[in-house]
Amino acid sequence: MSIEFSTDGAVATVTLNRPEKKNAMLLAMRDALADVCERINDTPSIRAVVLAGAGADFCAGADIGEMGMGGLNGSFYRARHMHKVIRAVARVHKPVICATRGVAVGMGFSIALAADVIVASETTRFSQIQRKIALPPDAGGVWFLIRYLGLARAKDLVFSARMVSAQEALALGLVARVVPDGRLMDEAQALAREYAAAPTIALGMAKRMFDVAPTLTLDEFMDLEGSMVPLAVQADDFKEGTLAFKEKRPAQFTGH
Repeated sequence: MSIEFSTDGAVATVTLNRPEKKNAMLLAMRDALADVCERINDTPSIRAVVLAGAGADFCAGADIGEMGMGGLNGSFYRARHMHKVIRAVARVHKPVICATRGVAVGMGFSIALAADVIVASETTRFSQIQRKIALPPDAGGVWFLIRYLGLARAKDLVFSARMVSAQEALALGLVARVVPDGRLMDEAQALAREYAAAPTIALGMAKRMFDVAPTLTLDEFMDLEGSMVPLAVQADDFKEGTLAFKEKRPAQFTGH
């Protein structure tokens, strides 16, 4: 299988599994990853996700062997499938931790940015590499980079197509932490377990707030917040959280 899926308690692990091609994304892999994301959304027992790549690399982007086939219609078809998978990763309602090592370039870079948190191995190299094959960025790359970096630094990465080391990515705010290669999955899984023990509904609402905040006025954002918070108050986890606070004990959230 080109996309592997497993669960351990409340944590799902999704692995791009084409290591002999640096996990370059075939059309079938895009569909499979989008389907897995939908499955995760429809499974309440899953409360956090680790997204990783098999082997020495996270993802070398779209498979170049499928590019250019089928004329203009074929190109539009592949773009739709590319956008489908980026939307699917971004729309997972639970926290998604992307564990990267080796290359995370082009579409692979965008998949990582569509997650909530990137934990990068010290071997990771990021790039909006499309310029090198005479293409503009795809897979939402410009949109993500502007949100993370602002206009000037985003343009620098796109126009230069240069590789960004894990440490530079950390300094730029693209990744949350950098860890030794041998500790990558342990660190990502530990973070996922921490998130999985959190109030899932509240984190899902926070994700939505982060998604829309940059495009809203303060009044518009307050309207959204004012509808979400009263709903969260009705959740079982809110009752447990407030009771645990009063009893001075750790809360035991269930995701309900």
